[in-house]
Amino acid sequence: MEILKHCFIAGALALLFVSCEGNIDNIIGSVGPDVGKDTTGVVESPKDTTGVVDPPKDTTEVVVPPVDTTEVVVPPVGVTTRVWYELPVIADADGNGIDDNNSDLYYAYHLCDLRSPSGHKARNYAVCFSAEHHCPYWVSAPRHDMYSAKNVNRTNAYQADPDIPASLQYRSKSTGGGCNKGHMLGSAERLASGTTNRQVFYYSNIAPQLSSGFNTGGGGWNILEDWVDTKVCADTLYEVIGCYFDKYTDGYGYTASPKKIEFGGRSDVSIPTMFYYVLLRTRSGSTRKALKDCTRDELMCVAFVRTHTNSLKGQKPSSKEMMSVADLEKITGFTYFPNVPQAPKDSFKASDWGL
Repeated sequence: MEILKHCFIAGALALLFVSCEGNIDNIIGSVGPDVGKDTTGVVESPKDTTGVVDPPKDTTEVVVPPVDTTEVVVPPVGVTTRVWYELPVIADADGNGIDDNNSDLYYAYHLCDLRSPSGHKARNYAVCFSAEHHCPYWVSAPRHDMYSAKNVNRTNAYQADPDIPASLQYRSKSTGGGCNKGHMLGSAERLASGTTNRQVFYYSNIAPQLSSGFNTGGGGWNILEDWVDTKVCADTLYEVIGCYFDKYTDGYGYTASPKKIEFGGRSDVSIPTMFYYVLLRTRSGSTRKALKDCTRDELMCVAFVRTHTNSLKGQKPSSKEMMSVADLEKITGFTYFPNVPQAPKDSFKASDWGL
């Protein structure tokens, strides 16, 4: 399905962890004034709390060292004010979470409880969700060791994303169609705190993935996920994990066609025909520089694309599934990394990625 191109998002602001002190643009992100609601003049009636016992709260907190965050880049009027490096182009000028040009696209932006001493929250991930397919189109996220430090166990807290209409999402954690629940952003990648992990169990972050040879140990997607884990670096790896729903043939010659399946308590879920990764990072991985201060030659980006099939079981990543980010944009209709205009989206070298 051809996705309409969206308006441009300018600027970038975020923060990195201990090993990158001084890099202001990686982990703790400016979320702009469109986060939260205007409560001016609203007076709430007192609530009867007699006999009400608050449940225990997760107080796990990862503290990020203070850095200089005085530089704030203001985006153009009429576009979303979230300016994270990994975020694709989004058209949502009114901030209602629905794309201005395509009512099929819903957006949600999740912050977690990893904090700096100043109180800024770290971003967890953003998601573009399809009302038609009842599945995510993409999830974008920063990857860094600060998120995966194992402070909690896997929560298995499956639930609807509170920022997307529940009627569009799965109705349960049940599976079907020969698939299991495939996380876009994985649980093991977000173990730093309970809140951080629970958010990746939102249904908006889950797509049906074939269970016998794609999303299990040794499965085609599972192998690629493990390989991407090895590319996480001190400078932060920025990624977009996506689904595609039209007929697709990959570089290995495998083809998948669109169809609906029963999944998550629904009978109208589209099973993706292809999954992809879009990756961006510094070449060295340890420049200690913000991306905005890096030249084109200091950066590398690439897309990895695999047809949704059990036939890729055991297949290690290779150049056959790699393409330039610009070429993937032509297929999906989305624009990636608009906040990094110098990113080399039109080219890639397999050798840069160890292949």
